[in-house]
Amino acid sequence: MAREQKSKPVESAKRRASDKKVAPVRAESPRNVRVPRPKGSASMSAGERRDRLRERFSSVRARAHAIGSRLRRPGAIALKILLACAAVAGAVVLGRVLQHHLTTSPAFAIDRIDVKGLSRMERPELLDAAGIDIGVNVFARSPVDVKARLLKHPWIAEASVSRRLPGSFALEVREREPIALLVVEPCSDANLRSDTDTGCDDGSSLYLLSDDGKLFKRFDAKDPVDLPVITGVDRERFGTDPEFHKTILLEVAQLVHDYRSQGLWQKLPISEIHVEPSDGFSLYVGEELTLVRLGAAPFAQKLPKMKKVFARLEREHATAEYVYLDNEERPDRVTVRLR
Repeated sequence: MAREQKSKPVESAKRRASDKKVAPVRAESPRNVRVPRPKGSASMSAGERRDRLRERFSSVRARAHAIGSRLRRPGAIALKILLACAAVAGAVVLGRVLQHHLTTSPAFAIDRIDVKGLSRMERPELLDAAGIDIGVNVFARSPVDVKARLLKHPWIAEASVSRRLPGSFALEVREREPIALLVVEPCSDANLRSDTDTGCDDGSSLYLLSDDGKLFKRFDAKDPVDLPVITGVDRERFGTDPEFHKTILLEVAQLVHDYRSQGLWQKLPISEIHVEPSDGFSLYVGEELTLVRLGAAPFAQKLPKMKKVFARLEREHATAEYVYLDNEERPDRVTVRLR
């Protein structure tokens, strides 16, 4: 054991001595070191370069394509808008050219106008109201326009208009039937309305009442005069109370209708229809202007009694000063006073 311990330090000393004899190796700088390239390394780098160039070209090309597509979208939209505007402008121009041709061509001049339904109006007056005449272009006015113009005429209640190409119109109208003349006195209240519907005016005048219970025009010299005159209407109430206004006119229209239905008009025409303060009605009829007091509506049961009374007076060759049919308590009783 002692020998083994002595030999270990000797060996270590020898090793240290041998280590001191070895000269240190001087390291060369990395710049002077040449690493040999393996065969074929030059060709691989060129291939890599080509691949890289191809990748770069493809990426640049893709970017350029994306940018181009972005730029092409607004251009395509603008082109579509321009084409649409051009199409619209072309259609407008073409429409105007076509319209000018249709409205100026002699081939579309009116050469025939058929008219039906006239009784009081004259044909020239009707055509003037319609706004058309022979020689006028058929497209100058539409059927709707012609009808609207006709209905503005006071004498026309209904109208039918049709256009037939190349150059004809057909007009059919229904004229209003006047049944009475309403006497309108001057309005004392400045706030009252002044028009045909209310009948209130700044001076005493006459208005024509139609068979449908409407005042449709002011009376003039050309209008018929053989009509009963409506008197006794409270002008202020008539001008301010729409319900009274409407009721009175409708009741007069119904009275005239029932009177004619009973066959009384031929022998006993009505000269005057008087509105009583109680809103009842009195008539002055026949050549003797006999007073017939009817009272309030309805008149369907009173007029047959009146017809019987005057038939008896005719048989007896007598005339009456007045006939009262307004007994509300005894509607079956008739009071007659002979002349």
